[in-house]
Amino acid sequence: MVKTLNKVADQTMDDLVEKQEEQLVPFNVGTVVDCEVVSVASHKILCDVNGLAFGFVPEKEFSFDTKELKVGDKVSAAVVSMENKDGYIVLSLRRADKDKLWKLLSEKKDEGAVIEVKVISANRGGLMVEAGGIQGFLPVSQLSSKNYPRVDGGDPSQILQKLRQMIGAPLSVKILAAEKEDEKLIFSEKMAVNDMGGGIDSVYEVGQEIEGKVTGIANFGLFVSLDSIEGLVHISEVSWDHVDDLNKLFKVGQSVKAKVVKIDDGKVSLSIKRMIPDPWLEAAKKIRVGQKVNGEIAKVTAYGAFVRLEKGLDGLVHASGTDIQKVKDLQNGDKHKFEVMELKPESRRIGLRLID
Repeated sequence: MVKTLNKVADQTMDDLVEKQEEQLVPFNVGTVVDCEVVSVASHKILCDVNGLAFGFVPEKEFSFDTKELKVGDKVSAAVVSMENKDGYIVLSLRRADKDKLWKLLSEKKDEGAVIEVKVISANRGGLMVEAGGIQGFLPVSQLSSKNYPRVDGGDPSQILQKLRQMIGAPLSVKILAAEKEDEKLIFSEKMAVNDMGGGIDSVYEVGQEIEGKVTGIANFGLFVSLDSIEGLVHISEVSWDHVDDLNKLFKVGQSVKAKVVKIDDGKVSLSIKRMIPDPWLEAAKKIRVGQKVNGEIAKVTAYGAFVRLEKGLDGLVHASGTDIQKVKDLQNGDKHKFEVMELKPESRRIGLRLID
């Protein structure tokens, strides 16, 4: 009976001590507490926790809007540890309220604000980045020209290697999507760079002639650096003549002159061929409907034969009517006389009829 009473007494004493400690420090690990910022440094923030204790927020626990904090601001923070080696409570801003963070990210997206994120990993599609403790994705296509992984031949393994070199780096970005329900967070560095540069429209205009260096060669065109942004010369805008392989004509690092032909949604389209007059139009001035001309068969197709009248000037003989078999019998390199039946400079079209 005595042992039982002693046991009850001990338990009661422990409960009293625990209640007293809870009154002195009414929170524990995981609790979200109200704090007042005492000092702000690049690597930590000191806080007064409800006038009961001092806490600090290490850099890895900074939140999305930490850079905007100043002494005297009231913040909410989650308790990570009750005491570190220096006797401070360890706090986390980023863990305190993810709902608040998603709301802030959504607001920043609507404002078109430029924010800073940190690269935490990479895959072949782009970079995983962190914004105040929430992970998001930055596609390769949304990297600035400075960070875009240019690789000869487009080797995926080399592209991934270049992307991995960016892990740990801070990037200035804009938010393309911030959807809390789907945990969808997508960024664009390219848009942020354009915005910080005053916008492409304030730097370039359609018709402007520029000079830049080739930063990448793809099957569909050339990437050309223009200071902090990048333009694209589509393969159809490289030359007035037909081009099959850009690698035979250009090298990465080569300087080229081009003309701005389109600016749309942060993208600059360039043309190299429009730096000179269209030779087709110049040559077409020499002919007229009804004129007899000499030409060489360049290519025979099911619907007709293409005829080279002179360099840069082709016409077409349609395989129709009584001329079907004659056209089918034509061979590349054959030379014949033709009559100009149709002339449409606006569509670069010359219709011909085989005479002999």
